[in-house]
Amino acid sequence: MKYRFSIQLLQELTAFQDSLKEEGYKPSTARQHSNYAGMFLSWLGGEGIQEDQARYQEVIAFVQELKQQDHSPRFINRVLLGIRQYYRYLDYPHNPALGVHLKGSHRKLRQELVKYKELQWLYQNYPAEDNRGKRNRVMLGLMIYQGLTVWELEKLQLKHINLKEVKIRVPGSKHSNPRTLEIKAVQLLDLNEYLQEVRLRMLKEIEKERSGRKPQKVDRALLEDQLFFSEQGSEKIKSSLLHLFRGVKKLNPMISSAKVIRRVVITHWLEGKDVREVQYMAGHKYVSSTEAYQQYQIEEFSELLKKYHPLG
Repeated sequence: MKYRFSIQLLQELTAFQDSLKEEGYKPSTARQHSNYAGMFLSWLGGEGIQEDQARYQEVIAFVQELKQQDHSPRFINRVLLGIRQYYRYLDYPHNPALGVHLKGSHRKLRQELVKYKELQWLYQNYPAEDNRGKRNRVMLGLMIYQGLTVWELEKLQLKHINLKEVKIRVPGSKHSNPRTLEIKAVQLLDLNEYLQEVRLRMLKEIEKERSGRKPQKVDRALLEDQLFFSEQGSEKIKSSLLHLFRGVKKLNPMISSAKVIRRVVITHWLEGKDVREVQYMAGHKYVSSTEAYQQYQIEEFSELLKKYHPLG
C-alpha cells in the first residue's frame, strides 16, 4: 500500500518515527506505526477534525470506513495500534483509540517487555569506575527507581535532594506535575558519594584538558546549583546520556533509551499500586496518560498468554 501525506503531516510523522526508534523499535515497525497513524490523521483532515479533537466516536467511524474498504480485522487492529502509539507519543490527556480492538485476529507480539528486575540488575552492574561512570550510575538510578525523564534529570538542582528525609523533589513542567518521591536504600551510597565527592571533583576539573566539545561559555553559577552537568562544564546532559546508554546497551541491548526505562518502570508500578498513586509518582497531569500504560500492560500480557499457553 502506498501512503501519500502532506509535507506538514509528513514532518509530524517523521518526528513520531524518530521517537519510536529512540524507544528501541525497529525502523520497519516505527515506519509502519507512522503510516497507520498517518492514515487516521489524513482521514481526520478530510473530515475537518483536528487531531486533538478526535474522540472515541471518530475512531469508530474511521474503523467502519476501513471495514467498508474490505480491510481485515488483523490489518485494522494494526492501524489502531499505530493510532494508540501516536497519541501516546503526543501525551494528550485522552487517547481516542485506547481500548478499541476488533475481535477475530491476533496481532503479532512486538517484543516482550523488559522485566523490572532486569533494570535492577542493570543498576547494580553498571560500571562506575571514574567520575563520569559514578555520575551516570546515579542518573540511571533516578530513572529506574523514580522513573525520571531526561528533562527532569537536567532540571534537578541540589535543593531538590534531601538525604536527611531520604526524599527527592521532582520539578514540574507544562507537561508534568511536580512530585516528591522516596529515595531507595540501594541508591543512597552512590548518591551520597556523588554529592559529597564526585560532583565536587567534577566542578574542580572542568578546566582540565580532555577530548570532546567544550561549551562556548561555562556558567559556573548555574553549575553550582545544578545536580548534573557534563565533564566539559555544560548544563546540557544530552552527550552524557549518549555515553550512559552506550554502557547500558552493552549490558542489555533492549534498553536503548530513558523512554524504554520509564515505560518498564511505570508498568511495574501499575502491577502493585493504584492507578492514581502511579499517576502522582509518574508526574502525569492526566490519569488517562497513566491508564495508557495499563492498557499496554494488559495487551502485552494477553499476547504472552497466546504465545506460551495457546488455546485449542
